[in-house]
This record gives sequence, C-alpha cells and structure tokens, in this order.
Amino acid sequence: MSKKKILFVCGSLNQTTMMHQTTQHLADYHCFFTPFYADGLIGYLAEKGMADFTALGGPMRRLTEDYLQQNRLEVDFRGVTNHYDLVVTGSDLIVQKNVRGKKLILIQEGMTDPENLIYSLVKWFKLPRYLASTATNGLSNAYDKFCVASEGYREFFVEKGVLPEKIEVTGIPNFDNVLQYLNNNFPIRHHVLVATSDARETFKL
Repeated sequence: MSKKKILFVCGSLNQTTMMHQTTQHLADYHCFFTPFYADGLIGYLAEKGMADFTALGGPMRRLTEDYLQQNRLEVDFRGVTNHYDLVVTGSDLIVQKNVRGKKLILIQEGMTDPENLIYSLVKWFKLPRYLASTATNGLSNAYDKFCVASEGYREFFVEKGVLPEKIEVTGIPNFDNVLQYLNNNFPIRHHVLVATSDARETFKL
C-alpha cells in the first residue's frame, strides 16, 4: 500500500525549518515541499519581482530554496504534481486555490503583528488579509486545524475570531526545545535577543 502524501507549504526560512522538523515525526507518510506561492494578481506581481520583500521572492525565497536543496527534500513546486491527502502551511494570509477544499493544517509560526488601523480596516471591509500582515493569521477559517503555541495563544486567537473547535495547542517546533541552543559559539554571552517586529519587510516605521 502506497504512503499517503502530504504537501508542506513553506515560506520564510523559519517556516521552512518548522515544516521540515514536523515531517521528521511523519515517517509513515510521503512528504513534499513547496516554496510559498500565490495565485492571480499577487502571483503575477511575484513573478515580476514586485514581491521580493516577502517570502514570495527575493532573498527570503532563495533562502528557502537553498534549504530545501541542501537537505535534499522532495520539492513539488506549487503542489501540482501529486494528489495530496493533507496540506500543512505556516500562513493563511494567502490560501492558494489548489489547496482550498483539501484537508488543511495551519501551524502558528510565532508572534503576530499588533492590531493596528490597517488590521481593523481589513476586518471591517473584508480586505485581503495580507494587507495587515501577520496580525490576521488564523482568520481565513480555511483550515481544519490551527496548531498554536500555548493556551495563552489559544485564548488570543479565539478573541480575534478564530473558531475554538479548530484550535489545537501543540507548541511550535522551532521554539519549544530551547535547550538545543545552549551549546553555541556565539561570542556574546548572558544576553537575550528579542526580535519584536518584521517592520523592515512590511514597510513600517
């Protein structure tokens, strides 16, 4: 009997490594990967290089492609080669046409952007979610399950409007095992670096 197939939709390098770590617990399945992609106008703009500040192109996309190649992971660009029993993604800001209607799992990548005026406008006027960046993570309702970092984040997303029955508290692969980072050769010791914003990538002040 052939193994069931799962497509992992990558994004930033962090999302890509998160997807890779997830597959290491899925030996009974045939796992494929694709860099993040989009349909329609956004897809066209990405092809023309106008989305190179995002995971759709430019340096972020190249980091993902290099990682997939270096780790010899099976790539099915845009997920068009196979029929997939399950799709796993780290972002629902864009839900690609060919994964809609399939069993879909969303995994929280990390912190989300603040709920600012743009976030409110997106919710009120049902504008594209990507305009508010990660502040709208989880609001597509296009997935079957949303795997989140903690009980606190579960409450946080429920308050935003995510259906409670779709949320599963699983933790986040890349950040739960803090001990793995203790042995390193970074020269500065006894400090904590906190990355609080993706402002450079999203044109914020």
